[in-house]
Amino acid sequence: MHEPDTLSLAPLAKRHLPQTLTWTNDPELARLLGRGRRVDADEHQQWFDSLETRADTLFFAVELGKPGAHVGNVWLADINRRHRKAEVRIMMGVTAPAGSGTRAIDAIAAHAFTTMGLHRLYAYVLAFNPRARRAFEKAGFVLEGTLRDDRHDGAAFVDAFLLSRLSTPR
Repeated sequence: MHEPDTLSLAPLAKRHLPQTLTWTNDPELARLLGRGRRVDADEHQQWFDSLETRADTLFFAVELGKPGAHVGNVWLADINRRHRKAEVRIMMGVTAPAGSGTRAIDAIAAHAFTTMGLHRLYAYVLAFNPRARRAFEKAGFVLEGTLRDDRHDGAAFVDAFLLSRLSTPR
């Protein structure tokens, strides 16, 4: 029986930038992430250069197999060390195999809880993205509530679901 490709998280590196920019500017992925505008190459490079000095964000490339095909990105945003919490964000490419998003969420949660000592992770998922909600739930996140008309997608207001996972489940 074929074993699934090994999923690993690698610190985002220069080699990941071209694919990340492509995903960032993909209209459907931008819609699912609630992004409002395109990003040009210079702006993208400036963002990448700023990551090294930021204490509030930790960014990883999601890689599958050996030598590691770049299939997505997952990151911790708004890291709050005092309250030991962070927001999980994820962007998977269209060629990522089914289940990779869940595995990437679970991997970053393990890193956050074990390596960083965080206690709480949370995520916002737009209501029109049930696939993302399922991925978070399969990775142990639970629904905390619905933020009604929380985001505007360019055409209308949409709800956002707030999900969380604790380092020690209740």
